[in-house]
Amino acid sequence: MPRRVQPKRGQPEGGQPEGAQPKRAQSDGAALARKRTRSSTISSTGSNRVPARITGDIVDVGPNDWSKFVQKNKLLVDKTDLLLEVMKYDSSDIIFRPRRFGKTMFLNMAHDFLNVAETEEELAERKRIFEEMSVHSADPTFVDEHCGKYPVIYLNLKDVRPTTLDQFRSKIARAISMVTDKWEHVISNTLRTSLNRIRGRLNRKIDNMHNSIDDSVMIPAELVDYLSEYYNAECIVLVDEFDAPVINAPEGIREEVRGYMRDLLSPVAKDNKKVRKFIMAGIDPVNFNTLESGLNNCEPYPLHKHSD
Repeated sequence: MPRRVQPKRGQPEGGQPEGAQPKRAQSDGAALARKRTRSSTISSTGSNRVPARITGDIVDVGPNDWSKFVQKNKLLVDKTDLLLEVMKYDSSDIIFRPRRFGKTMFLNMAHDFLNVAETEEELAERKRIFEEMSVHSADPTFVDEHCGKYPVIYLNLKDVRPTTLDQFRSKIARAISMVTDKWEHVISNTLRTSLNRIRGRLNRKIDNMHNSIDDSVMIPAELVDYLSEYYNAECIVLVDEFDAPVINAPEGIREEVRGYMRDLLSPVAKDNKKVRKFIMAGIDPVNFNTLESGLNNCEPYPLHKHSD
């Protein structure tokens, strides 16, 4: 549990100097971030890292939606400066941490920061929030260069815990459909006639993915092709709990599930010129090793390893 930030000498628990009038509540997201941010005694590794900060006042365990934590003033450790390390190299990264170590929260934060903004107002609001975070303190130019610039494909496999092969096919198709549903407004845009060929191919696989595992396995790579052409930008691919399907599959179907996962992830993780960054998070390095023949360009980051 995060340590409580002690008030400075002469300050009561609420953080206001004695005798000071309480500040007016502000509804703007950036103003809330300014009001929340406090120095923490938690230190960060790495010579280029700024000290980690604790933001928020409301303790809440369980939810892992980063944007809601920020907007609702919930207590969290500001690790946004880790994005500097993530985006520094073009390698594919794999983060290994035990459960409840913040993997999903980090991927949510990366999605909110990197994902393409559809309007100037949305981009401005997002930048205002991140400019109050440690990522901006560490490198003031980074937010302008990367915030809201990439189409992000976020595949969450936490619920793909099959007991039979048919159940696996159904659950993986559902997880993939949650991704395509989020991009439906772009996929259905027929005004871009130059994308008709890619759109038609992608839509055929989407329509048939619940009936054909061969179609579902190719959808992430097809979606990368479409989004990179649509936005004229490289994609970011995030995969949460990539090892959940293999860990939870019974022994009788585990090898088939493992083979599918390798075929699903390899086309977007390895040598894909349209992918700027591929990051997946899980708990079990052993299961990554069994997939490695298709993902041997990935750089693992286990708990005991950190950069300088």
